Amino acid sequence: MTNQEKADVVWECRISELEDPEILQKLLNIYGEGIKATTKDVTVMYLAGWFGYLCGAMHFLSSDRRKVTAENIKLQLYKNHRGTMLISFAVHSEGVVKKDEKEWVEGFYEEIMKPAFKQMQSMSTIKNILHMWYQVTHSLYWISDRMKHSCLSERYVWQYKKNVEMFKEVTPSFCMGVMTEKHPYAKKLIFIDNPWDLNDPMPLKPSCCLAYQTEGGHLCYTCPRMKKSERLEKFNKVLAEHSTTS
Repeated sequence: MTNQEKADVVWECRISELEDPEILQKLLNIYGEGIKATTKDVTVMYLAGWFGYLCGAMHFLSSDRRKVTAENIKLQLYKNHRGTMLISFAVHSEGVVKKDEKEWVEGFYEEIMKPAFKQMQSMSTIKNILHMWYQVTHSLYWISDRMKHSCLSERYVWQYKKNVEMFKEVTPSFCMGVMTEKHPYAKKLIFIDNPWDLNDPMPLKPSCCLAYQTEGGHLCYTCPRMKKSERLEKFNKVLAEHSTTS
């Protein structure tokens, strides 16, 4: 999330407009083409991961006693200098207001995210919506991880983590469209050795993002579909490449 709108926007809409099937379908079509997805399932899983960062921003604002409404958030598709299609969530500072109550975050899931995820599921062949929410779970992990390496004070990091923990403890999964007792965010992550930084283990993705179903795509190093032997081979290859360049 940013307070700066992108200059070269390919397409945009307000988050509140995602409830419109035609707008959501257009987002799927344009973004899917941009990432060279071969199926709608790929686009849906990628978008779920992006929405994880949006959800994380909502929890961060809530932990700082602030609120932003869906009408004040723009989803902007844009391309970086390499031509890669990316997503930014733009909100102007005047759209953020002080709000002590934390219930608005649950309403954000119930009124915005749940309908969007259920519609995306209906537009794809993904049978279990839980797999989509696991992409969000993975995004939330990386938000927490990046916070540890940021210039944010420990107070903000602690407040954010406490906010997310409270959410998964007291908020029922059905507000996310998930009909299981266990909350998606309570998924226990499995960590593996990181060949790019041996001192910083990486979590396996709780569900496959289907990157291998993009044109020229392949299984991610952290993909749960990857066999241990394949991951070990990749691990050794990366280490060898680093040793020759260092």
